Amino acid sequence: MVRRRRAGVGLVARAELVDALMASPARVVAIVAGPGYGKSAVLGQWADRLASAAVWHTCTDADNDPAALLTALGGAAGAGPGIVTVAGLVQALPPDPARTLLVEGVHVITSAGSLNVLSDVIDRLPDTWRVGVSSRAKPRLPIARLRAAGDLLELGVPELSLGPDEAAQVLARSGVTLSPTATAELLDRTEGWPVAVSLAGMALRADGTRTFTGDDVFMREYLRTEVLAGLGGRDTALLVRCAILDELSGPLCDTVLRVRSSGAALEHLAAHGVIQPVGRDGDRFRCHPLLRDLLGAELHRKEPALVPELHRRAARWYADADVPDQAIDHAHRAGDIAEFTRLVLDWSQQTWVSGGIDSVHKWMSWLEEANTVSAFPAIAAHAALIFALVGEPARAERWSAIAKGVPATGTLSDGSTIEATLAYLDAIEARQGTEQMRRDARTAWEGLSPGSPLRATMRHTEALADLLDGDLDRADDLFVEAQEAAEAAGIGPLAAMVLCERASIAVERGDWSAAERSVAQATSIVTDGAFGSYWSSALVFAWAARIAVHLGLRSEAVEHTRRALALRPLLTYGLPVVSTQALLATAQASLGLGDLHAAASTARQAEEIVRRRPGLGDLPDKVATLVAAVQETANQGRPDTLTPAEVRLLPLLATHLTFPLIAERLGVSRNTVKTQAISTYRKLGVTSRNEAVARWEVLDGS
Repeated sequence: MVRRRRAGVGLVARAELVDALMASPARVVAIVAGPGYGKSAVLGQWADRLASAAVWHTCTDADNDPAALLTALGGAAGAGPGIVTVAGLVQALPPDPARTLLVEGVHVITSAGSLNVLSDVIDRLPDTWRVGVSSRAKPRLPIARLRAAGDLLELGVPELSLGPDEAAQVLARSGVTLSPTATAELLDRTEGWPVAVSLAGMALRADGTRTFTGDDVFMREYLRTEVLAGLGGRDTALLVRCAILDELSGPLCDTVLRVRSSGAALEHLAAHGVIQPVGRDGDRFRCHPLLRDLLGAELHRKEPALVPELHRRAARWYADADVPDQAIDHAHRAGDIAEFTRLVLDWSQQTWVSGGIDSVHKWMSWLEEANTVSAFPAIAAHAALIFALVGEPARAERWSAIAKGVPATGTLSDGSTIEATLAYLDAIEARQGTEQMRRDARTAWEGLSPGSPLRATMRHTEALADLLDGDLDRADDLFVEAQEAAEAAGIGPLAAMVLCERASIAVERGDWSAAERSVAQATSIVTDGAFGSYWSSALVFAWAARIAVHLGLRSEAVEHTRRALALRPLLTYGLPVVSTQALLATAQASLGLGDLHAAASTARQAEEIVRRRPGLGDLPDKVATLVAAVQETANQGRPDTLTPAEVRLLPLLATHLTFPLIAERLGVSRNTVKTQAISTYRKLGVTSRNEAVARWEVLDGS
């Protein structure tokens, strides 16, 4: 049986897709994607597999006449001339042998009459027949009904996009061989669009050093002739001017273009396969990145002066929609420093709390590039904080100097004073000792807006000053207030950190059970909130390790210590108090695990911080005691030479358990425990269990 197919059968064999089509029980298969995805190739390879059982029809404009469409379908099926009704066509089709009607390019059919004809044919074909259709956009056929009945198999962009192996085959046809990494990068840029990969191969063959984009001459010609051809002026203008947007929606495009009814235009473009829907709500769309490359290049060539204003409009829309990342990005691209700084001030704390530390760091880096923010001391103070939080103290100090180099007058949009914001910065930097730290925290507390999330940090900072001065009762009371304020503001990282401060007080009072409860709660906050990479979590992991060491839970202690040590680069003099506390707890846990090297290097890091930030209450003394303990350990037996089994035994020696009970706990024999204990005594430089217990207390830091 004769079948017609378009020129250019395909770029690569799609055996797996054709296998799926052959094996599927679905009566109807819809292959839907924009141009260049190899729909005809897949349909053709399916036809080749079906051989004489395939009935092929390629749609043309003539098929918008229902009678012409019926005649064409009848001719393809070998039904003979004279077919004028759907019933007549179906009656002329033999039920045996089983066949498959393949209809290519259904998007060409736009007339309601012809669409009704094709729908009726699909519904009334003999049960032994199957149907496969290809289209650039979702065809106006009974797709929803077929899907609901389980009679439909859909292949779209995800299934038709090329994988690494298929891309390599396509590139090889152009004589291009790329490394796996380069192939992955190309697939990322093209999103596996088959025609784009093929054109990239041609471009790379001509010049292997180039980066393939949508503005490449080969890709540009294809996009203009196959994707954008036939579009009206309004549609083209929408696409070009909205190339600044990651996603397209009616309200957003209306705002950016200052027009109405963009939603209808977007639906029209999607119906013609020019843009792709995002999600299932049906009102958000996107351009393929390569098409967006081309459109963006057109915008900058033809209307460069308009670009900042388009970004400015987008920034306002996203700000009103409470989408900070996009609002701030567009304000930055607009070059609107005043709006950019306002948005960052409004959103940085909330974004940081919700896990967006990378976004906030990016915003602050943009501030550095701007070099015009000296008139905005509040944002400079926030930049200093963020760079301190990510372990970049030199950048933090630079921004701190900028913040303090201008008059501290004025009020922010939330009602906080500039003076209070700078006092907040002074308090956390703790440059002038605990008394000034306390005064700065109180000044900030009073001047910050009642709704400011920074107030919780100021209660925590004031409590820290009392803790460093040895006033445990007042410190604990203030930590309770700080915890309540952090929880009310939804600041999980701070709440977890405060719980560990309270755990440290509980240990000072000898109440390890209370400490264990607080640290368990803090660890849950960090885990549930995905705050594991945050500066504040170093203290949480360090205390979780200390608790695990105290309880003899070696595997947990090792894991928590590992995570605490991984955050050491963030612990600097930029935020000296908690950084030093976290280093102390980490070193104590490392000592308890017998890791002398980690304990020593962590102690040296703490020493450097208190050297640069003197006057921090009893912190210098605690650091000195820790350093001495590390040195003493190094001089007396080097517990880092203990075996894992001996380290696991150490905390159990400090309990009431007898050797038989310890053996039962560890799942080993009594003789094994005795042998390990004797070896441990020797390495610790002691001769009895009581001496080992005393030595363990030094190692545990308790």
